[in-house]
Amino acid sequence: MNARGLAFDEAPPLASVLRSFLWAPWFLAAAGAVLMAAGPQALQDRYTGAMLAATHLVTIGFLMLIVTAAVFQLVPVVSGVSFPHVACLALTVRWAFVLGTALLAAAFLGGPPFLFGAAAVSLAIAVGAFTFSGAWVLWRLPSHKTMTPMSYAVTLLGVALAFGLAMAGERASGAPVSAVLLSAHPLWALAGGIFVLWAAVAAQVLPMFQGARPWPPRVSLVLGPLILGLLVATLIARAWLAAVVESALLVVLAAAVIAYAGLLGQRLWTRGRRRSDAMTFFWYIGLASLIAAAAVGTLMTMGILSGLKWPLVYGLLALMGAAVSLMSGMLYKIVPFLVWLHLQRRPGHPSVLMTSAIGEWAMRVHAALHLATLGFSLAAIAWPRILGEGAALLWIADGTLLGVNLLTAQLFYQRVSRASAGGWSRATL
Repeated sequence: MNARGLAFDEAPPLASVLRSFLWAPWFLAAAGAVLMAAGPQALQDRYTGAMLAATHLVTIGFLMLIVTAAVFQLVPVVSGVSFPHVACLALTVRWAFVLGTALLAAAFLGGPPFLFGAAAVSLAIAVGAFTFSGAWVLWRLPSHKTMTPMSYAVTLLGVALAFGLAMAGERASGAPVSAVLLSAHPLWALAGGIFVLWAAVAAQVLPMFQGARPWPPRVSLVLGPLILGLLVATLIARAWLAAVVESALLVVLAAAVIAYAGLLGQRLWTRGRRRSDAMTFFWYIGLASLIAAAAVGTLMTMGILSGLKWPLVYGLLALMGAAVSLMSGMLYKIVPFLVWLHLQRRPGHPSVLMTSAIGEWAMRVHAALHLATLGFSLAAIAWPRILGEGAALLWIADGTLLGVNLLTAQLFYQRVSRASAGGWSRATL
């Protein structure tokens, strides 16, 4: 494991980030429960209430809890600059996202319109606390430190979430939802914030845990400005220019995503550590899905693919295929590492293996289940009446197994901590 140049003494308390990681999988399971309850009609259109609820349970409840916790952990370790009052900050962001996501899902499932307003208030607290604290830390970086991708990721996420809050306000007031915001919100969230942030995390995680060669500096420095520029240009084209300009920009954006995914896949394939683990499998699934989603999006933009089903295919590949796969693989490295790191700081320094926190067999089973969930869900879009409930059940199982595996890591930490306090600090577990 290559950890040179990292300031682990600046890492936040374990509970500050681990609790967000532990909450996240259950929102994925909740999304499956929503689709199960709604039945086959949920897969008829991306704008059904059940589909919108499930989508936001994944994007906000699952992804944003992981993303914000990863930022709270990664930025201080890489930059050496800590977040102010990080324990209180992480607690506020976590619970504001949990409450806001639950209220938003209830609103999409037919609740009264004021729930959109209540969700907007809760999510605004989370977005404001996360964005401003992140900007404050990044602003205080020493001149010799740079976290350009992370800076752009925080900016893009802040804008995407602001678009979502504006739409929630429109729904709460009974006003029609802006077509520009409806188009820009998912694009800025997925292709902008989550993609750029994941790229920034990958630049640290893959060399550290997989022995991959470091990224060329120019790639990391150019990616954030490139994506931001393309998204701004697309927004302008959508509002004031011809549709053909917007389509051309979207094709360029998809090409940039495919190129970066290809570079990362090449780095992963030629890594120094040839032994594959669960993270490797999840990231291969995620990279293949990311490229497929960008290709489907391009063909839709060009008018080659049309109909109500293809946006569902695109969304499933982008969310379940790419984002959830990549985040799951990341969790299976970061969570055991954090458990190991914080155990080494305890009195007596328990001698433990990082791989003991979560069994490799359990992670591989989850990787196989996740691949089956993705394939079954794609088939369910074509045959919702036959396969819809089965796909929803697999979503529940996917989130549940991830949640149980991460909980295993927490229980391992607690067990070893108690053993260390009892005088068995040198036992290898």
